[in-house]
Amino acid sequence: MKNLLVICFMNLISFYCFSQIEINKQDSGKCFSMCGAPMIYRIENITAVNIPKHKKTLSIPSSYLVSFDTVQFASGDSVWKTLPGIYDAVEEKISLSNGKTKTITKYKVIQEPKHEFTRDEKKIKEITIYEAADLPGRKKIEFPATYTKVSLRKLVNPEVKEIEIQVLCSDKLTEKIIDQIQMKLKGLGYETNNFSNELGETTLDSLKKFQQANELPIGGLNFPTLDLLGIAY
Repeated sequence: MKNLLVICFMNLISFYCFSQIEINKQDSGKCFSMCGAPMIYRIENITAVNIPKHKKTLSIPSSYLVSFDTVQFASGDSVWKTLPGIYDAVEEKISLSNGKTKTITKYKVIQEPKHEFTRDEKKIKEITIYEAADLPGRKKIEFPATYTKVSLRKLVNPEVKEIEIQVLCSDKLTEKIIDQIQMKLKGLGYETNNFSNELGETTLDSLKKFQQANELPIGGLNFPTLDLLGIAY
């Protein structure tokens, strides 16, 4: 009798702690509850404006016409030029008063400097000629709009807000199943109650986020949610 009371008390505690939604009805050991209809999304591809059509004022620099020509810069006329002298250097040793010798250089004139008329060489070179074509100014230029492809995830609101679906009965919710749920959610990056052996607010909130992200019925431990998590029930 005492053991029976303990079992009933533990079942009551289990139902109180683990009950996540109200059981709507039971039939042949199966439990059913009203859950939120799945939040179904669809991907819609649209073309969005990246940069709108606009005008911009640009500065236009001067432009030039470029041509090439040759010019003469040495006339080739007779000019009066000074021709330098031509010398030959000769080294010679001389004796000094102290008995030592010293080498000196003497220059022998081969041709004296002179002045004479001579004809200069005619020389030409190529030059570049720049002629202004357009003066600097400012001009307004119109740029067309640019577009980009964008994928939008749009929520499709179901006509039915709630659906009746089979859920895990409270008396079948064991600590092993709770541990598996928390481990699965944690492995998927969701927060849990740090394996506290009960479905706390944090775990239930993560479970709801998981259901919304995977287009599952929203609310409690419904069978589609358990199946997707890979929980054996």
